[in-house]
Amino acid sequence: MNHVTIGIYPNGEYKVNIVRPEDLENHIEYNKTWRFGRLLFVDGVCIYRSHLNESFIQKWEEKIKDMKIDSSVPSKEYH
Repeated sequence: MNHVTIGIYPNGEYKVNIVRPEDLENHIEYNKTWRFGRLLFVDGVCIYRSHLNESFIQKWEEKIKDMKIDSSVPSKEYH
């Protein structure tokens, strides 16, 4: 089953990715290294909080619960 990842910037902009299980570890490391200023959620759970506060994280936890995201097709295949 594919994973839904959502990277959220401090200004509220966000990026949704659908990631295959075999690519998840690399995807997370890439985001921690190169997208370190944003939150990273994987399947609705915040796994990287950057410097953002708890209330910002909680707000997005609630928003993500209401999102209807099709995870059937990966956004990118890693090679």
